[in-house]
This record gives sequence, structure tokens and C-alpha cells, in this order.
Amino acid sequence: MEWLQAPARLEPGRRLYAIGDSHGCAARLRALHARVTEDLAARPCADAVLVHLGDFIDRGPDSAGCLDAAMGFAACPVINLMGNHEETANAALDGAGHACTDWLYTGGREALASWGISSLSPRESWVSGIPQRHRDFMAQLALSHRVGPYFLVHAGIRPGVALDAQSREDMLCIRRAFLDSAADHGAVIVHGHTPTRDRMPEVLANRINLDTGAVYPGGRLTCAVFEADRVAFWQE
Repeated sequence: MEWLQAPARLEPGRRLYAIGDSHGCAARLRALHARVTEDLAARPCADAVLVHLGDFIDRGPDSAGCLDAAMGFAACPVINLMGNHEETANAALDGAGHACTDWLYTGGREALASWGISSLSPRESWVSGIPQRHRDFMAQLALSHRVGPYFLVHAGIRPGVALDAQSREDMLCIRRAFLDSAADHGAVIVHGHTPTRDRMPEVLANRINLDTGAVYPGGRLTCAVFEADRVAFWQE
């Protein structure tokens, strides 16, 4: 691994793995899981955790496979975060307002196809056609997780608002107010949601963006490895 200086320091003996938005790119997600497993075997760590930053589904070819991969990883404890795409899918499956149209427009067609469901079929067939384990997984995702000086969340946080007072909408959807801020947020925010233009992780003093556009042409899926005062990145 090529180690870089991290903007914060983990306590000795701790390690954090974080994976950005996989968006149906299940083969890439499984490849990163294999690298995490190999790293833990080569460099055992008693206090390691893997955090997925959400947006497992939509746009890519295998949303169902991404959910299975996340659910099946067992090399260390795992925290799975909610992305705005899971939030929209949950609302669509619950029959809320315009959520069905919103989901189809933002990648739900590809997600439904991964379960063998036509987007032209009635919403009730979506509910019955998606395995219960996948619906339960998406419904129970966490909004954020903190590991030492790092606060992990899908989209970001509202500057000037305490981390424990952030709104659900901001954590799932915020962009410019967060991305343009140079403020000290009280923790380094590790996030996804907004693909980087150069398809490389973005490391700033107050945040690290791991959405490197896995589902887009030229994009990659990124895993960050944090330990002590350093960070490394793997991409598939």
C-alpha cells in the first residue's frame, strides 16, 4: 500500500476501512472486500471495522449483488450506511407520493432488473419480487457512524450544526453548502454522494470524498484504509 498523511489520527491498534458508493457494481465491491480480507489476514487488527457509505443500488448492473456482498462480508465488523438511493427505494416500496417515479428516474429501473423485475410492472410486484432480506437490509441502514476523529456519512453534514443534530436530509443529500465549506466540523467527514471529477478520492483537512464514480465511464470504486495518522486507497 502507498500510505499518505491523513488529516486525523486513529488511536493505536484501530483500523478503519471505508468504501464509497458502489451503485450496482457488485464485482468491484467483492474485489475490494477480498482486499480487505487479505489485508486483515496479513496484518491482523483486533479493532478493525468496515463502513460502507451507502448507495449500494441503482444505475449499475447488479444492485442485488451489491446488497448480498455487503450482507455477506464477515472478515471484521461492518457498518452499513443509508444512501439517498436506498432512501428513495424504501419510499417507493412503501408507496409514498411520487417516490416510484423518482426511483425509476434515478436508477431504479436497473435495480429492479437485477431482481428480475420489469419497471413496467405494478409497484406491488416490486415489493413481492425483492427478497425480504434485501428490503430489511435497506430499511435498517444507519445514517452515520463515528470512528475516533472520523465521522462517516453518505453525503455530508450541515456546517455549523453539531454532528449529533444533523438532519436526515442533509446527511443523505447535501452538496454545495458542505462541499464548499472549509470549516472545522469537529471531526473529519468521510463521505460519498458527489462523484469526484478526476475519479480519485479527494482528501482535504475537513473531509474525504470516496465517491469516485464507480458506475460511470472511467470511474472506480474506492476503499480507504485508515490507521494511526495515515491513509491508503485501493481502487477497483
